[in-house]
Amino acid sequence: MNKKYKKLGVNVAAITIGNFASKILSFLIVPVYTAVLSTQEYGVVDTLMTTVNLLYPFFTLMICEAVLRFLLDKTGDQQQIFSVGFWITIFGFAVMLLFSPVYFLFDSLQGYYWYFIMYYFAITLQMVLNYYVRGIERVGLFAFNGFLVTFIYLVLNIVFLLVLKIGVHGYFLALILSYFLDCIFVWCVAKLHRQLVLPWRLDRGLVRRMLKYCVPMIPNSISWWISTSADKYIIIFFYGYAAAGVYATSQKIPSLFAMIGTIFMGAWQISAVEDFGSEESRLFFSDIYCKYSSLNIVVVSAFICGTQLLSWILFSGDYYQGWIYTPVLLFSFVFHAMGNFLGTIYTSAKETKFMFGSAVAAALANIVLNFLLIPSLGVIGAAWATLISYFVMWLVRLIDSRRFFRLDINLKKDAISYILLLLQMGLLYLQTLPAYIGVFVVFFLLVFLHREIIVGALHVLLDRLHAAKGGSV
Repeated sequence: MNKKYKKLGVNVAAITIGNFASKILSFLIVPVYTAVLSTQEYGVVDTLMTTVNLLYPFFTLMICEAVLRFLLDKTGDQQQIFSVGFWITIFGFAVMLLFSPVYFLFDSLQGYYWYFIMYYFAITLQMVLNYYVRGIERVGLFAFNGFLVTFIYLVLNIVFLLVLKIGVHGYFLALILSYFLDCIFVWCVAKLHRQLVLPWRLDRGLVRRMLKYCVPMIPNSISWWISTSADKYIIIFFYGYAAAGVYATSQKIPSLFAMIGTIFMGAWQISAVEDFGSEESRLFFSDIYCKYSSLNIVVVSAFICGTQLLSWILFSGDYYQGWIYTPVLLFSFVFHAMGNFLGTIYTSAKETKFMFGSAVAAALANIVLNFLLIPSLGVIGAAWATLISYFVMWLVRLIDSRRFFRLDINLKKDAISYILLLLQMGLLYLQTLPAYIGVFVVFFLLVFLHREIIVGALHVLLDRLHAAKGGSV
């Protein structure tokens, strides 16, 4: 068991090194966007990117997920697995091109057609290359690559937005070029030309097995998209692109918190498959779930404390009003993170079809709630719809995943924590001095409630630092 914790810790550390710097840099560039792009322009940018995220599962068949999972088995042919993923991605892009004229039905997006095409191709190619690198457990390369692509992206943003001042066009050029340059880097360093098998030499049996694994994940991915992105289209319908731009910007602070989940899940997917189904694996899942849940709760509470300050620093002009959506979105990401964690039970068992029910339940709840809450509550109704739909996803998976094994978790403590987070949000919205004091009191209560996990994490960190210091002497 200790070897499992050590491997997970090493992978988390490696991915953190690459991702923390990149996420921080991405976070710090937000004031540039809010200063240079109008809310209307940013609404268009976010809509285009959201649309690509919707199309991705249909035309790639979620093959990246199969590439990662089949490589982690360590019994398959790496060349064949990579080649299946690569050629399905290319074929999917060709099919997408046939349907792309539909894009012209949207008047506000017509001027960005080629950006749409190139962004889709760049991001899907980059994903299959990076999932391959993760699958062969070259975690160091994956981590460095995360930093590199963000560094290139930020430099190009500065050039195109601040120096050349070409607005939305500069934003898209920076995004697309950074992904393509990243693909070239990964391809060369990992020597992927040696791994590529011609399409007619693919193992058809492997193709069928990989598709059997990943195709059932398409509805799950679409349902996730509905839960995370459909609200933007409904906001546009009722309030326009400017309101959608403010709402999209308000998600930047929650996205910084989500960085923790991205880093952890990148490492966890590697560890989760080992000895899956054994009693040792069940205990490992249970322990990591509890630690991960406590970390998410305390960090979200800390972010809620600093929401207005961070918004004041990051958001210019009309964008600042988006701070009121941020606390609800922060809370929603707790259930997003834990729902994703429970999803690894299904992927580890290679039973992805069972993820469908929970995803559909969350998606339906999201759509219904968006149409009910946005007209009555305004844009913040979208944030509440997101929170409730993620809660539904988490709850259904928590119950349904018992078909594989029952996690030993403290639901009573978690429930108390969720109530305290709701109280903290309510106090923040009062915007009085006593209420602000109450916001921090709730934070310290949550720290006390989860003190064992926090103290344990600090001990591990101090031990690692002490060992590193001792090794350098």
